[in-house]
Amino acid sequence: MAVEGSYASVIGGAPAAAVVFAGEVDSRTANDPRVVDLEAALSASEGAQRAVLLTELAQLRSGVRSQKLGEVATEFDNVHSIQRAVKVGSVDAVISARELRPRLVEAVERGLNPRARPTCRSQKGPQVPKRRPVTAV
Repeated sequence: MAVEGSYASVIGGAPAAAVVFAGEVDSRTANDPRVVDLEAALSASEGAQRAVLLTELAQLRSGVRSQKLGEVATEFDNVHSIQRAVKVGSVDAVISARELRPRLVEAVERGLNPRARPTCRSQKGPQVPKRRPVTAV
């Protein structure tokens, strides 16, 4: 169950991009024109200039990788919406904020009485379960 306006992602954003799509991020980084151009300049360089370009390339790769990581993360999150989560069965339903309390009460009641059939009380308004008197032993 999810509340309207909420965001669903099992593993999303930068963590997904870094772990699940590491190869894609690395490929995009390696094929970035800035990296390709600096690598070409590096291969044609010698001596002190080569050392300088190696340092520049390491810094550039780091920055470009971070940028590509963000791009892949955004692409991943744009595909994995709460509506998609409902469609594939990861989330049962999307409910309004005012339905949240009654649905939680129902879930607790079902947990206390596993034989109870699920009902949706949200249309009837919140209902407070009857309390049993506490007796001292």
